[in-house]
Amino acid sequence: TEDYTLTVADSVTWVEQSHTLTYTIVASNAGPSDIAGATVTDVLPAQLSAATWTCVASAGSACPASGSGDLNATVSLLSGGTATFTVTATVVGTGTIVNTATITAPVGTTDAPGNNTATDNNTVITPTADLSITKTD
Repeated sequence: TEDYTLTVADSVTWVEQSHTLTYTIVASNAGPSDIAGATVTDVLPAQLSAATWTCVASAGSACPASGSGDLNATVSLLSGGTATFTVTATVVGTGTIVNTATITAPVGTTDAPGNNTATDNNTVITPTADLSITKTD
């Protein structure tokens, strides 16, 4: 049995409308074997638009260098290897952003259950201002 894992994080708990939100998604292979053809997916929530992503793999592993829109990428990971995706999008909606990413093992591979999906939640806030000015002479 193989053990592929996935994490997703953005280091914030809230974000303002029209601001950029950046997620770091890390796909890992705890082994014991190398993996070729696993799929990392992240169907982005409706509150996000204009998404772009990049990927950097550890030595000997591979992932696509970049893309746009929803993440749907094939990765090859050495045992102990990682592929780190950076997804950047603009917040256009309201409410709570629930972003879930998944790694799926290739057909014919048995993967340990329980750690192939990760979710990050953010509350969208509406920007406010409290401006004042005083002038004296």
